[in-house]
Amino acid sequence: MENIGLAFYTLTICFFFASAVMFLIDLNSAEKDLFNIARKLLIAGFAALTILIIGRGITYGYAPLYTFHETLLILTWTAALVPIFLDRTYSFRSIYHFSAPLLFLILFFAFFVSPERVELLPGIKSFWLFTHIVTVIIAYGTFAMAFVTSLMYLLVDNQLKKKKFSTITQKLPSLDALDLYIHKLVSVGFFLLTISIILGAIWAQNVWGAYWRWEPKEIWSLVTWIIYAAYLHTRLASGWQGRKVAMLNSFGFATVLFNYVVVRFIFASGMHQYPFY
Repeated sequence: MENIGLAFYTLTICFFFASAVMFLIDLNSAEKDLFNIARKLLIAGFAALTILIIGRGITYGYAPLYTFHETLLILTWTAALVPIFLDRTYSFRSIYHFSAPLLFLILFFAFFVSPERVELLPGIKSFWLFTHIVTVIIAYGTFAMAFVTSLMYLLVDNQLKKKKFSTITQKLPSLDALDLYIHKLVSVGFFLLTISIILGAIWAQNVWGAYWRWEPKEIWSLVTWIIYAAYLHTRLASGWQGRKVAMLNSFGFATVLFNYVVVRFIFASGMHQYPFY
């Protein structure tokens, strides 16, 4: 990692770490200024991460999303944008408290992955692959925030069943509001994942001569798609809501993590052995 890039990465992760700590403290505090400070730190981290990503692209001469390190940066950027948008659009402020620690962990994980640039092979320089990676990473970031919201739902649901009303749960939205947010996030993520799979199939046809080869990455992408499709179906067609749906959504995100990390490092084959996600 270049010295300037390392400096910006360090600055970025410090912003996200400070923000996560401040939001966690704010959960059990009545101090009003803590939240505003924590939000400003997260936005500062988001801005620094934006500069880091743009700077990397300019330095290396390609869109920085072809290595695992780069996709982690884009994933953090996307996942950070979601709570900022939800705060500004729906005043869903409490998502910051639970998303900030996850954002820091993703960015921290990126530190242990090689940040070196990669030489793009001829088959990689494709519009279809570029859009495939962009849409799947944005989908993953959206699913991550849906997972965070599901954890919030399960926490509130558990407290209500035990008839315990802590300072934390008092700062969270109602179960109906959380269920609505989960549905909106999963709907967006599912749409993007569907588009990504289609774009990936078109790219595979151009490179391999086949739309689908049943590689581990493809199989687990299909598994993830089926789980989220089941979530949307049960909620829309059957009116299924509550704890079980939140748990199904959490299970869907577990398959996202498995495909993104475990399959990528252990089971990936063919062109999926390339450094990207």
